[in-house]
Amino acid sequence: MSQTLPHGRVVLTSNDAAAHAVMLARVRAIGCYPITPQTLIVERLAELVAGRDDIEYANLESEHSMFGYVIAAARAGVRTFTATSSQGLLYAHEQLHRASRERVPLVVVDVNRAVFAPWSIEPDLTDSMSQRDTGWIQLYCSSAQEVLDSVLCAYRIAETAMLPVMVCAEGFLLSHTSEVLELPDQDTVDAFIPEFHAPADWLLDPDTPSTFSAMPEPNDYYAFQRNVAAAMDDARGIVEAVASEFTSHFGREKIAALELTGNPDADTALVAIGTIADSAQELVDGNDDLLVIRVHTYRPFPAAELSAALARASYVSIIDRAAAFGSLGPLGADVRSLELGHAKAAVNFVCGLGGADVTPATLRWAVKQTRSSGVQGGLAPIYVPEGV
Repeated sequence: MSQTLPHGRVVLTSNDAAAHAVMLARVRAIGCYPITPQTLIVERLAELVAGRDDIEYANLESEHSMFGYVIAAARAGVRTFTATSSQGLLYAHEQLHRASRERVPLVVVDVNRAVFAPWSIEPDLTDSMSQRDTGWIQLYCSSAQEVLDSVLCAYRIAETAMLPVMVCAEGFLLSHTSEVLELPDQDTVDAFIPEFHAPADWLLDPDTPSTFSAMPEPNDYYAFQRNVAAAMDDARGIVEAVASEFTSHFGREKIAALELTGNPDADTALVAIGTIADSAQELVDGNDDLLVIRVHTYRPFPAAELSAALARASYVSIIDRAAAFGSLGPLGADVRSLELGHAKAAVNFVCGLGGADVTPATLRWAVKQTRSSGVQGGLAPIYVPEGV
């Protein structure tokens, strides 16, 4: 039989938190293909949906098929969910392009894991960062509470923007680590997430035969892509509005684009994503001249918010937990694309790949390197030496 969801203060991993959020969002179709360290999400969902006839739980033969299943289910007018990691996300790559260009409001949790080769089940962000240009909204979390809250917000965002949303959480650091969090009750979530009503002319309806994604003229194809870009731009305001409403509705703060810790007028700033940004907040204690910026919404990229936050910083350290061989790291390239002419140095560092330790000492080293460089920053990132 299906289990009754608890509510109030509970101890959960981020994988458990994601599964509970999916149930609270009243998802009706779940596609499953387990892969470490995401497996616990779909295992928990299997337990929670057992004995229910109002939720379809489908075991598929691959991640590619899994994404195809949830895309089709969403086009039939139901709220859907799936989860994956690492090679699974890479295998589904072409389906990611399809989902955004068909304007499918999917929500997916990617439990970040390093990619082959060599094999690793440890965390870094290369899997999801490599999908950053597929047209998906990307939200990066730093706690189990944020995973739960972000999944709930993701359905509001996706179904308003008609774009898919990827909620990202680092494997093991979050997926298998338990913490105390607040789990809302069903009525409170129902009041926040309305029923999904897709546009009628977008739905797959056997009573109204239509052709979708056929071969258009070049100008028509271009118009489709321009519309996706416009929707992604509109999503900036949607993310902000949904976060604000969440804060008011649930009584706890929901980060929208950025989380700022430390002195906003500091001469030194550190920009990072996920758990590294949480570790960086330890540097703020006893340091009045440091601003730590944690990027939560990475796509659409919060250029205006970051530019404003960095307007007074002379030294900017940008920390990537993903490689982009032959280029700056993903976050480094985006931050360096901003107007930072006032900065004396803006240096990109890559570290933590394959689960390599990133400690406050690592980040102090990066800040020290930035302040001593005396240059704007090179064309390539600095790969932090092992053991630093």
